[in-house]
Amino acid sequence: MSIAVQFPDGSVREVPGQLRQVDDPADGQPSFEQVPLNCDSRWQFYRKGRIWRARLRHGHLAAFRQPEESWWEALAVLHDDAGDDAGDDGPGRWVSAA
Repeated sequence: MSIAVQFPDGSVREVPGQLRQVDDPADGQPSFEQVPLNCDSRWQFYRKGRIWRARLRHGHLAAFRQPEESWWEALAVLHDDAGDDAGDDGPGRWVSAA
């Protein structure tokens, strides 16, 4: 679904939209309206009267943090050395998965 939005240069463009619930009456069906998605990194959409308008976003984008090490990557893994030393019948040894 798309919705018409007026941009600062006076042009009207179709942008992606969604249905948003307006009210939730106790008796009867709820009402919905179509609104633009605020998913554009350059434009923010707002309503002035019955017209949707666009304005430039202010600020800057923040970089995401690096993902932390998963909890299972630090666990030691039981490693079977039977294939490495054919004459060794001892138990396996613990080695790090990293």
